[in-house]
Amino acid sequence: MRKPDRSNYTPLDFLQWDEAGTLAISPKFQRRGVWSRAAQSFLIDTLLLGLPVPPIYLRVTQDQGRKALVREVVDGQQRVSAILGFMRDKYALTKNIESPYIGKRFSDLDQDAKDRISQYSLICEVFYGVEDSDILRIFARLNTHSVKLNAQELRNGKYFGQFKRSSYDLAVEHLEFWRKNRIFTEQGIARMQEAELTSELIIAMISGLQDKKKSIDGFYAKFDEEFPERGQVEDRFRKTIDAINVSVGDELPSTEFRRVPLFYSLFTATYHRIYGLPRIELQTSATGRFSRSDAETLQIAVLNLSSILVLAKEDDGEVLEGYETFIRACSRQTDNLRPRQIRLENIYGSAFR
Repeated sequence: MRKPDRSNYTPLDFLQWDEAGTLAISPKFQRRGVWSRAAQSFLIDTLLLGLPVPPIYLRVTQDQGRKALVREVVDGQQRVSAILGFMRDKYALTKNIESPYIGKRFSDLDQDAKDRISQYSLICEVFYGVEDSDILRIFARLNTHSVKLNAQELRNGKYFGQFKRSSYDLAVEHLEFWRKNRIFTEQGIARMQEAELTSELIIAMISGLQDKKKSIDGFYAKFDEEFPERGQVEDRFRKTIDAINVSVGDELPSTEFRRVPLFYSLFTATYHRIYGLPRIELQTSATGRFSRSDAETLQIAVLNLSSILVLAKEDDGEVLEGYETFIRACSRQTDNLRPRQIRLENIYGSAFR
């Protein structure tokens, strides 16, 4: 079997093939699915911005009856369907994108925007003269080494709106912070772990401590089209990270608080000191600011609590009296609500009382 040819086609090419009856978008060997309007709008916004999209795989066959070439979409049917549907005015762009074209259909766009879509260069891998069995074998090989998507990677493919954009923007903005403090490895960042943590921190800011297993997807869905607090949340997130930098500085990567569950609690304790977390009764700062004294006492608390955890992990397992519950909350079911509450209370009590 010959290798595929790489070609570039435009959405206008696909539209003309479809109108001529020489485009097959749903061949028998590909599963049919339906993208949400948000996902379709995100793709159209990608074309408008001139950003890359994954290649589309085509198989070219001969229609003997009509003496015409037929192009079958063997991978990429969702993208092709979304583009053709928009060019035919079947839907308007939804609010999940940040674009002056929200609420507009293709016919509502100015000519420049129409051209950016219809003349976008789509990379296509084109197979000639291959059987169904060859196509199935090709995709079996492509999927052999694919890694199962984790929960955050699945969210990334499902949601495209305001909450996701805020989470991802803040996560990327603080990449150097995650790396410098050894909170995530490069592999973890590649698997979107920093985006998941950022999402959880935002959720805590707007709705208090949560059980990780139950909460994240619900917030992505709830604030997909509109996230009224977005500006305030992003500003407060940055200021909380700044406060942690001022307090712990270069000490953080050498402490137990670089571990994700403990960093979650360090962040929420710092945030509560400045702004107050919903449904948490611990007294906040009287001034609404993070003072120099706050920074000094938080640093002392982090170093002391980290030392206590290190001692407890050693072979003889020395557990200081009064810290048994805190140590358990740092080592068991760390993403559950009750351990998160215990860690917050201990960090906050050590630093700010």
